[in-house]
Amino acid sequence: MFEELQDFQRSLIGYIRSVFLREYAKLSILAAMIGCAAAFIAIGFRYLILFFQDIFFSGGTPLHNDLGVMIVIIPAIGAVFVGLITHFWAPETKGAGVAEVMQAVQVNKGRVRKRVPIAKALASSLTIGSGGSAGREGPIVQIGASFASIVGRFFKLTSTEMRIMVACGAAGGIAATFNTPIAGAIFALELLLLEFKTRSFVPLIISSVFATVVSRNVLGDYPTFDVGLEFGQTSPSPFELVLYLLLGLLAGLIGVLFIKTLYKIDDVFAAIKMAPYTKPVLGALMVGAIALFYPSIMGVGYDTVGMALNGEMDGLFPKQLSLLPIVVLVCTLLFMKLIATSLTLGSGGSGGVFAPSLFLGAMLGSAFGMAAIEFFPGETTGYGAFALVGMAAVLAATSRATLTAILMLFELTSTYEIILPLMFACVVSDVVSSLLTKETIYTAKLAKRGIKYVHDLEANILEYVRVKDAMYTDFTIVRPDMTLDDIEDFELETGEKGFPVIDQDGKLRGIVTATDVRKAYDKGMEKAVIREIMTKRVVTVFPDDSLQSVVEKMVLRDIGHIPVIDPGNPNRLLGMLDRESVLERYRGVLSEEVSPESLQGRLYE
Repeated sequence: MFEELQDFQRSLIGYIRSVFLREYAKLSILAAMIGCAAAFIAIGFRYLILFFQDIFFSGGTPLHNDLGVMIVIIPAIGAVFVGLITHFWAPETKGAGVAEVMQAVQVNKGRVRKRVPIAKALASSLTIGSGGSAGREGPIVQIGASFASIVGRFFKLTSTEMRIMVACGAAGGIAATFNTPIAGAIFALELLLLEFKTRSFVPLIISSVFATVVSRNVLGDYPTFDVGLEFGQTSPSPFELVLYLLLGLLAGLIGVLFIKTLYKIDDVFAAIKMAPYTKPVLGALMVGAIALFYPSIMGVGYDTVGMALNGEMDGLFPKQLSLLPIVVLVCTLLFMKLIATSLTLGSGGSGGVFAPSLFLGAMLGSAFGMAAIEFFPGETTGYGAFALVGMAAVLAATSRATLTAILMLFELTSTYEIILPLMFACVVSDVVSSLLTKETIYTAKLAKRGIKYVHDLEANILEYVRVKDAMYTDFTIVRPDMTLDDIEDFELETGEKGFPVIDQDGKLRGIVTATDVRKAYDKGMEKAVIREIMTKRVVTVFPDDSLQSVVEKMVLRDIGHIPVIDPGNPNRLLGMLDRESVLERYRGVLSEEVSPESLQGRLYE
């Protein structure tokens, strides 16, 4: 009988594998399609921003134009249309858009309304094109993810497949926007899926690759920022590491300040009693007033970031100024950008926080680097290196996606020489941010909606616990010829609800549970013996199997008891597992992994 059972199990495994292969093929093909579509969406969105920018700035740019004092009202004109779109058509297009994608992946089973891609594209391009202080990456993530959601619904994908496809849309959008295929995939893993499994990793890579190929063929294969500086030795000196440590600490503080300021201003505008669709206009007027004195804060700001990376920040200020006054002005520009972005998005504008984070980091690194050169001449390289590290460090502090920040800045600049201080400063800023606030710039928005989003990618504890560590060997066996009354007596005596059926030769023949007994009574089989009602095709596990596999079998098969058998002799019973024993072992492992103080904090959050 057990030979037949093994044959059945082998055929079942073969069927499941064939199904999985078909699923992988389907997801891979859809991922390639979504990656290509995300690239065209990213390219089209970029040109849409330029189209509106040409209209609002008469062929110029936010940084270079002849509008004079008129620049104050330009963002407000665009905000009029943005307010109408976000209030009457698609409220979920307010803000960066990444939080909405996170909510769709974790809460809404990957489902997004069909109107979101068009509404987000129009609202964000109007915001950025008219000089609003925001980035384009968040909108592209939301647009790409929304398109992927539409595709998933068309092909009637499962909830898990929908989430993977939505993440593929986001990964493709990031990869195409910044020409960063690796960072695009890691971004989706760190912030959206929060899992590192083959079923999700393969489609993400495929989407990023196809998106990047399309983008490079249309826009060219160039890094987003052209860094022309020589960063010197690949291994920083101990003194330079101390400087990068300080820069990481400051970046963490700036990242937290950005998060707090953004949502504080959001609360202020929410409390203002005026028509919701007019609030973006009020915020845009304030941004225009700042731009009258600091035009660099308008739009994405990559021109200014490029100047910082190449050590050309003095070009923004009068030539007669010495280095330290320029440091003060750069710091002022940093805080003006922080306020301007918070006003743009907090008032209801549409755009991302990714590019503003890079801008803040570049200004922080530039100011820090210039001060280091002034006070420690000859000990440091040009401040462009500090600007680059500052960009990644502030991004890590605001998003808590540290691996993405490291890889993205490497891909954005194609500069490997700075990788060691880059990694060091990023983890320092991440730690500072984690200590000062439990939310990221994305999850803070979800927290205001009552959605708790765990943004740490953690290993599944049950994957590392073996069955032999959870099974119990003090179990009650029954014989095939026993009656239902015997089973009821055993239940009363032992409190157990499931019993392995062992024959006279000591071989496992089946399993009988309280449910089987109840069903037999319902059918009028009071005189039946155990062999007539027991489950003969028993689901079994081996001692070295993981508890995760046990949980999956219990859930998928809707069973509460599983025999543990000898791998060398499938007829020999070694132990038993039930839901209580699995839960007890999990509780024990969890108490070893988590400190009481940490657990108490989680319970009272």
